[in-house]
Amino acid sequence: MKLFFRFFTISLGIFFWVSSATSSEIKFYIHKNTLIYDTEKAEDSTTRQIEWNDIDVLENLLKENPNIRMLQLNSIGGSISAANYFADIIIDFELDTNVDGTCESACTTIFLAGQRRTIEKGSWLGFHQSYWKPDYVKKYYESEKQKSDWEDPFEFASWLYEDTQKEILQKLQYLTERGVEPNFAIKTLKANNDDMWYPRRKELESAGVIR
Repeated sequence: MKLFFRFFTISLGIFFWVSSATSSEIKFYIHKNTLIYDTEKAEDSTTRQIEWNDIDVLENLLKENPNIRMLQLNSIGGSISAANYFADIIIDFELDTNVDGTCESACTTIFLAGQRRTIEKGSWLGFHQSYWKPDYVKKYYESEKQKSDWEDPFEFASWLYEDTQKEILQKLQYLTERGVEPNFAIKTLKANNDDMWYPRRKELESAGVIR
C-alpha cells in the first residue's frame, strides 16, 4: 500500500504523518531521521500492541525513507512472533533504537535489535515470561491437531513441552547475540507473566542492554 504524507511545520521541525491511515499506520510517524513507533497511538484499544499488520507499514516506511537512522519505541508489547520479525528488519536496516516512555514484554525484543540502544530519562524497559492464554492453547490444538497428527491432548502437551524449551533457548541465544550479559538474560525470564521486572539504568548499562 502506498502511503501519502501530509507535511506539518512546527517549531521543532517537520513531522510526517500518514493520511487516511489504517490502525497500524497511526502507530508510526517520522521526525527528521527518527521513525517513531508508538502503539498507544492506535485509536482502537484492541490494536494498541505489536501486530503482524505493523510489519508491512514498517518495511514501506524504511524503504521510502532511507535517511531514517533510529527507531523510537513506546509500547507495552504484543505478538512475540511479530516482534521477532520486526527485530530482524531493524537489524537488517542497521538502525539504532531508543525508548521514550515504556518498552515492555515483546517490545524489548525490538529494542535489543538496535545497534546503539538508549533510553530517555524517566523511561523504562520491562521484562517478563511469555504467556499463552488457555483458550488460545485450546484453539491452536483444535486447529492444528490433524495437520500435526496429534492423537490426543497428551501428544500435544508433549510437543508443547519441547517447543517451549526451544523458544526459551532461542530467546536466550538472541539476548546474548545482541551483547546482553548471560546472567541478566536469565533474569529476564524470572518475572511471572502477570508481573514485570523493570531493571534500573545502571543494571541495564552494566549488562550491555543499553549502550
